[in-house]
Formats: sequence, structure tokens, C-alpha cells
Amino acid sequence: MARVPESQHTTATAIVRWYESKPQEHRPHMGASLIGHQCNRYIWLTWRWALKPEFSGRMLRLFSTGQREESRLVEELRGIGATVWDRDPDTGDQFRVSACNGHFGGSLDGVGKGLPEAPKSPCVLEFKTHNDKSFNDLCSKKVQGAKPQHYDQMTVYMGLMEIDRAMYMGVNKNNDDVYCEWVHFDKDHFAVLMDRAQHLIEQTASPEPLSRDPSYYICKMCSFHKHCHGGMAAEMNCRTCCHSSPVENAAWQCVKFRKQLTDKAQRAGCEAHLMIPSLIPYAEAIDGGESWIAYKHRETGATFVNGQETIQEYGQSFSSKELQLCPGTLISEVAALKEQFPGSTVASGSLLTIFDDLATHPDDIPVKKDNPTKAETRRKTTAAVEAMKRFGETR
Repeated sequence: MARVPESQHTTATAIVRWYESKPQEHRPHMGASLIGHQCNRYIWLTWRWALKPEFSGRMLRLFSTGQREESRLVEELRGIGATVWDRDPDTGDQFRVSACNGHFGGSLDGVGKGLPEAPKSPCVLEFKTHNDKSFNDLCSKKVQGAKPQHYDQMTVYMGLMEIDRAMYMGVNKNNDDVYCEWVHFDKDHFAVLMDRAQHLIEQTASPEPLSRDPSYYICKMCSFHKHCHGGMAAEMNCRTCCHSSPVENAAWQCVKFRKQLTDKAQRAGCEAHLMIPSLIPYAEAIDGGESWIAYKHRETGATFVNGQETIQEYGQSFSSKELQLCPGTLISEVAALKEQFPGSTVASGSLLTIFDDLATHPDDIPVKKDNPTKAETRRKTTAAVEAMKRFGETR
């Protein structure tokens, strides 16, 4: 019996869509919660705003569950007689720490004192929620063995707050069990983490990936899989542009226009945007000027230009926005369309909708499948090109 699809008009679906309707934006700083990630490239791509977060509504609700648990744990710690500072008295917000000219840091869940393990010693508080499997792993291996990224996050907080211990509290979402671990500060490990953060902030090109194998289990679950292994260029914003760089006081500077960039300006980018070459994963840079870079496609050998200028010897020119929207496997086909229709631009992530205002797709273009193969995509592209030609002949 065929499975009946779930109704799209239920309260549960409406709640999920409500979470998804909330804007998902890039974080302005490199987060301490990320510095322990296994992949340098993941940290750097997140920091450089390569792709905007795309969490499902269910995942966003799950994050909210973790955040709501924090207030409960604070209440419980106070209930057993401990003192908890969950807000900075000077700002009224969470305690924040920063380093590396303000480009690296994070927010603490709180600072506690009067805990049974050491009643007179202040400690960094770190709260996390776990599913049953993760919680059992935590109990077995302790936080450094089971959740090294959480351990590194606490190490950064302890070092920047100059507090020599932390209390890690994990909650099992399946049965509400609570795991508590007293963690001591490791000065040498803190130095390693800070060096890693500083190096990644100063790096001007993508680090090597954790694996070149697209089926590697960590890569398969990564939100940058479509960039590193799927040939998708990065987003157009100031963080992905050759002209911008991080400077003092958590600021960013545009060397082309010699000005400091506001957060709003960084997110928007501008027409002079020139993509950092390593953020076009399917091509290698072969030539360039002040406002353009020429590329050679790694598979097809075709050349194209990113920038505002037209360089005849390298073929068609693409803005960074166009490269963001166009899959790398279709660059040659799109270049053919741009040559056929001078002045046209890529305005959609789907090639077949680029010229929807000019022609109706011929009947031989099949209905789009969920996961078209490369060959199918090329057949569709050929049909679209022919449709454009026929339209041009009849105008």
C-alpha cells in the first residue's frame, strides 16, 4: 500500500513552518562553540559566511528546547543554594568574552559559586541537552572524550574569563537525567585553541577539507557538503570578497573603497564584489586584474570571468551573484545562453527559469525530478538553448 503523505494543514506543520519563517542569519564573530570542530574548513567557511544556515524547522525547535533548559538549570542550582550569575550586571545580557581583535568569542551560560564540588570557588557554567545515546556516551567517556567540542568551548571561556574551573551539566532529553562534571582549566590546550582561532581569522583562502571523499561520514552530514563536494559557489557578501579583511575592534575593512564596513553592508555586498577564488570550488584562477579574475573549469577546461569587466580571451563574464545562483556543472551552458542573449543575467538558481519571460519550454523538456542526474540536466539545458534560438529567429 502506498504511503499517504502527511497533511500540510496541521497544527504541527504550522509550528514547524513558524520556526522556518524566522530569518537565519550569519553570526558576526567566530564562535567559541565552533573552535573545537574537527574541520578547519568548516570553521573558516562559517566565519566567512560562505553559505547561510539552512536548519529545518524541527532542528530550530530543538535548539529552542536546549535554550529553554538553561533557565531551568539556573533555577535548580539556585534551589540547592548555589549563587548563579546568568547575566552581566553591566549590560543585562549574557556574559560575553572576545579575543583576536574582537573577531573570536562567545556567550557564557553563566558563572556559578557555592557548588558542592568546591563551595568557595567560582566556575564557568555550561549547559547542554543530549539524546539518550549521546547522554550514555557522555557518562561513559566524560565530556572531553564524548564531546570534545563542548570541552574546547569551556576551555576558551575559562581562559578568557580567567576562571580555573567549569561545571558541565548535561540533560538527557529522553528521561531528564542530569550529568554533572567538574572540569579544570588546561592552560596549554587553551593556547592551542587561541592559536587556531587567530590563524583561521588571518587566513585568506579556504583551508584543506577534512576529507576529499564526499561520502565521508562527517562530510555527508555537513551543511557545507554542497559547497565542498557539490560544486556550489559561496554567497555574495563582503566576507566572501577579495577586497575585504578583518581589522581591529571586530571591524571589517574594504580595501577597494577604503572604508570600514557596517554589519548591514557586509551582509549585502556590492556590485564590485570579487569572489575569493577558493570559494569557487569547481574552477581554478588562471589570470586576473583589479576588478576581475579569470577561471578555468576543473572538469571541462572552459574559461570564464568573475567581475565587472569583459575579457574576450576568457569568454563570458559572471557577477558573483550569478556564480552563487548557477551550479558549477552548468557554467558552460549558461555562458552559451548569455552569449546568445547579450545583457542577460542569471536571476534564479534554476537554469530553466532564467529566461522564463522569453519563451515557453518545449514539450521535450521532462518534468523536473527531485535529484536530476548530470546527463539529464545537460539534456534539459540543450533543449532550453534551442528554445532560445527559435525564439530569437521569430522575433
